[in-house]
Amino acid sequence: METAIVANIQKCCVHDGPGLRTVIFLKGCPLRCAWCQNPENLTASPSLLYNRESCLSCGACLEHCERGAGVLTAQGLVFDRTKCRTCTACADSCLTGAKSVCGKQMTVQEVYNYAMQDEMFYRTSGGGVTLSGGEPTIHAAFCRELFDMLHESGVHTALETCGYCRQEVMQRLAESTDLFLFDFKLYSEKAHIQWTGKSNRIIRQNLEQLTADGRRVIVRIPLVPGVNDGEEFLAMMRYLSGLRGLKQIHIMPFHQVGSSKYGLAGKAYQMTGKAECTAEYAQAHALISEQYGFDTNIGGWDAA
Repeated sequence: METAIVANIQKCCVHDGPGLRTVIFLKGCPLRCAWCQNPENLTASPSLLYNRESCLSCGACLEHCERGAGVLTAQGLVFDRTKCRTCTACADSCLTGAKSVCGKQMTVQEVYNYAMQDEMFYRTSGGGVTLSGGEPTIHAAFCRELFDMLHESGVHTALETCGYCRQEVMQRLAESTDLFLFDFKLYSEKAHIQWTGKSNRIIRQNLEQLTADGRRVIVRIPLVPGVNDGEEFLAMMRYLSGLRGLKQIHIMPFHQVGSSKYGLAGKAYQMTGKAECTAEYAQAHALISEQYGFDTNIGGWDAA
């Protein structure tokens, strides 16, 4: 049975597909979007999170670190991540929870059993299970096996994806995926490389193939002022309006809520001080999207 590193499982979600849903976040992503709201999920292995504000500098964790990744100073505990190998011993011994581990290896059966605890809610609300990340297609075999089991139980499946994977992988997953929540960030390849670190050629190819095959796809655009608004947004609209069968777009306004996670994960944040996308700005772009014929929603799922 397949396994994957699961970062988190959230129940009773309403913005990641129809009805009440269980959203399973898998670790690992090929992109490095500057505005990523889940930096703890970028690596495909368990990662250590460290909250300095919760740390009492008691030194209990140091006694269990074989690599000397921390030292007590007059200013408090100094944590050297370059020496850390995520053995989890320090997190296991932390008295305040300042150190914790994000990511647990789970089998398909374990995830299925957990998700099916809410089977009654799926059936009464028209909900189901959504795989998110990170980028779930990294764990394609796991996703396919889980979705096959859920389909056998009559549970709706949704895949939240950036689309950056081999086309044959996406096509295999499409066979057991009821809904694709497809993140489309930028039309310009040059800008896509600048802001995500990767070309968007394979992303566009996958999106074009899914829509051509008649799969149910909702495109999600993370609207980031100064990055993909203005002329870039218009270029996206012109491109998307040419895709057969694509009817819905979700605009996801950029915000700074996830910025604190970067400190916990020991990662640099590129968007410090960047203006958030206001409700008025998102609405203005939603109107543009509607002018191109799309049923447009701001912020997530719209049951209508």
